[in-house]
Amino acid sequence: MNERHRQKRLMALRYVLAIPRSIRINYSLLPWRQAWHLPILIARNTVIENLSGKINIEAPKLRMGLFKIGFSTYQGTDTLFHRTRLNLRGTIVVAGESDFGTGSSVEVSETGVLTLGHMSHVGPQSLLVCHKSVSLGSHARISWCCTLMDTDQHVLVDASGMSQNADRPIALGENVWVGCHTIITKGTILPNNTTVGAGSVVHGRFDEECTVLAGNPARVVKKGVRRD
Repeated sequence: MNERHRQKRLMALRYVLAIPRSIRINYSLLPWRQAWHLPILIARNTVIENLSGKINIEAPKLRMGLFKIGFSTYQGTDTLFHRTRLNLRGTIVVAGESDFGTGSSVEVSETGVLTLGHMSHVGPQSLLVCHKSVSLGSHARISWCCTLMDTDQHVLVDASGMSQNADRPIALGENVWVGCHTIITKGTILPNNTTVGAGSVVHGRFDEECTVLAGNPARVVKKGVRRD
């Protein structure tokens, strides 16, 4: 048996082992007309820190495993020890097929809305924190070990006690690609067909499509190109 065949069999086994837990979660979060399709498939070793929020499935067609949590990997992922974490106190909107990779950590607070477009992906061992709004357009892909946070998770005040660092939305357009080890901070807006180089720190609004961003802070380094 070659390595590729072995990996396929191992992934199939992980799907089978996920079914009992996924059944319970689908019927606890979704209307039964959606739940019986098992659109949410969650890996058996996923750590669920909180599940008091809700998941809205808005995809035009339901199928088993439409929204996968804790399965996709990359070469450095150890599926036995890298455990995905989900802290859902707000809302996740699933507009199509999407997934959170193995070892990723996702937190959506009571006031947060995380929107996942069709074929959007949060890579293995990435951190996503949503206290206000984070949206990923269709085919927006986040590579491994990235950080997206629409909040500072602390408060800075001026001399009068007024907060100076309010949470601000993050919005990634369609066909956005974010390279590994990138940090995307609150208030970041990326248009369609933006590519972000590995290890970048991205902040602010970018309006021109089909560009490559890179650096700290990230800036436009190439125009007129997009990820195929």
